[in-house]
Amino acid sequence: MDKPKPEPNPKSSPKPNPIPPDFLLYSARTKRGKGIRQAFAAAEELTERIVRALGDNTVGVYLHGSLALGGFNPAASDLDLLVAVKDKPARKQLRELTALTLELHSRLRSGRDIEYTVVEAAELRSPACPTPVVYHYSSMHRARYAGYPDYVCGDYEDYDLAAQLTAAYERGFALYGLPLRELYPPVPREAYVKSILHDVSEARTEIAGNSTYLILNLCRVLLFLQEGRLASKKEGGEWGVSALPEWEGAVRAALDAYTGAADSLLPVRASRLNDFAEDLLSRIGNARSGTDRHETAQEKREQS
Repeated sequence: MDKPKPEPNPKSSPKPNPIPPDFLLYSARTKRGKGIRQAFAAAEELTERIVRALGDNTVGVYLHGSLALGGFNPAASDLDLLVAVKDKPARKQLRELTALTLELHSRLRSGRDIEYTVVEAAELRSPACPTPVVYHYSSMHRARYAGYPDYVCGDYEDYDLAAQLTAAYERGFALYGLPLRELYPPVPREAYVKSILHDVSEARTEIAGNSTYLILNLCRVLLFLQEGRLASKKEGGEWGVSALPEWEGAVRAALDAYTGAADSLLPVRASRLNDFAEDLLSRIGNARSGTDRHETAQEKREQS
């Protein structure tokens, strides 16, 4: 039986020099390129604050989401991080973490939100869905964190985390500590699929109020199930434009709204959105039950 890899010493871990894909697409001289680099700098500062609060308990801080995968919209996209720790932090550390995060969040441009989750390393050695979480910060909890210093969103099981962990593992960046793939096994396919299916499970009733997100997410879930490709929302939309010609208009409208190329309000009728959700969920169900799919990158590595 293979021995588990030792956790790195955070103080001695080399800091990598990641290059997000959008850095290659947008020059620092452009407004969008400048905004992307400012967001990355904010993610680095947030990482420094996380390590300051959690100290030697910090195993690694990992960037995922659109800033890591591509398609980051400086006007609307969040900063998405995953934090691995050796053990559950003390309450005092979590209070300091909250205070440091709130202070940074208050200095970010309007519309720039922060979302990150802290998880114990033991959960990453045998990842499952749902995944136990020890701390979570997001805009949804920001006001409560600010108003109640002892408040902590944590100690619950998160159905979304397996998908986020997979994105961080396959295409994310280590902002602190060693890369995830040097420390832990990949998320099993069953856990990843369970996570992404949970994310779109209420699409029929929710798509009218969250159309951009759900149109693109439904596309990338179907893309994964059919081709085994882990995609960003932008990549899922680009695939949907060509792979789903009957829905090209709706997908392109969502893609334009997501990237900031058009108004965020989609010019798509509610009935059309409902039909899209129904059709995509049906296709996802067929792909889920079928056997005609490509191997994922992680499955190929497991067989080699």
